[in-house]
Amino acid sequence: MDLVQAAWMVRELGQPVSAVDIDGSGNLIVGGWDGLLKKWNSDGDLIWSAECGDRIESILLHGNLVVVTAGLHIVCLENGSVIWERALEGSADMLTSKGGEIIATSSVYDIEHGDFMESAIWRFTESGDLLDVERIDERPWFIAASKELIIGLGRPRCGVLIDGNHRDLAVKSPVTCGSTHNGIVLLGHADGSISDLDGAVLSTENSAISTILCAENSFTVGTEAGDIVSRNYQNDKIWFANGDSIVTQTTGFEGTHWCARWNGLSGLIEVRDNSEGEILASAVTSKPRVSHSTVNRVVFGFENGQVLVWERELFSRRLENPISIVNERKSDLASRLRSLRK
Repeated sequence: MDLVQAAWMVRELGQPVSAVDIDGSGNLIVGGWDGLLKKWNSDGDLIWSAECGDRIESILLHGNLVVVTAGLHIVCLENGSVIWERALEGSADMLTSKGGEIIATSSVYDIEHGDFMESAIWRFTESGDLLDVERIDERPWFIAASKELIIGLGRPRCGVLIDGNHRDLAVKSPVTCGSTHNGIVLLGHADGSISDLDGAVLSTENSAISTILCAENSFTVGTEAGDIVSRNYQNDKIWFANGDSIVTQTTGFEGTHWCARWNGLSGLIEVRDNSEGEILASAVTSKPRVSHSTVNRVVFGFENGQVLVWERELFSRRLENPISIVNERKSDLASRLRSLRK
């Protein structure tokens, strides 16, 4: 199946895509490298467009608010209008919310030393009032909030902060990424380990973990070596795939796994059956950058500004009958020719 032709919606941001999200109503929010932020409704119509000034790194949907990290700032919008903006120290990185508060992380990179020198954790009210800022030596690489605020740390301490209290993990290796699902929290590490908050190492891969997804009965990791490994929580390998460098991965509808790769010249999106790892569809693309998914939709954003969205029912239908894509294109062409004749 031609994966691109099976897309439900194609949109253009007009600049390299750096962040994507889909809200509970199916509305699509896309941020760009130069600070442009756009929102399309669930039918694909543009609702609003806003300028946030600099590269959008993270998007947080907080009630009726859209909060983004843009360069050195955190920007809060309502219905496409900026209602407040706050400057952080260094680059604004990650966002989450807890108990009505908006929480952001920032980091300062020292070019001379080639490392992050200082970071901070910021807590704001919904109206933009600063409640607290905690400065730390480590750069946070993962943030999540449910009952507790969990922040995965790099050097020198490594480990995690849980509601501000430091805790060592099973390995003394920098946290590089993390994932949560229904109370499960997994952390990926620079030495290839995957650990949990209970002090256990679930597996160890052959290179640093670049991305991780956890689900009810399994987890899937991507490594810097280009490996994708799916395992159950007893550390049994379910499936394995190797290829070019992994840019992003997400869990899709109908039990599918979506992965984007980049070889320096072209991108590749692979869709697999997550139970066995069999490839269901793939497509060569421009450089992929980010992805996101809900139970009904999967979205990828690309370096050339393109945004592709796949919809559950349409994807399933075309997966069962790939020839329908060709027939639909022929029918559309015939309709246009008839219109021109008239």
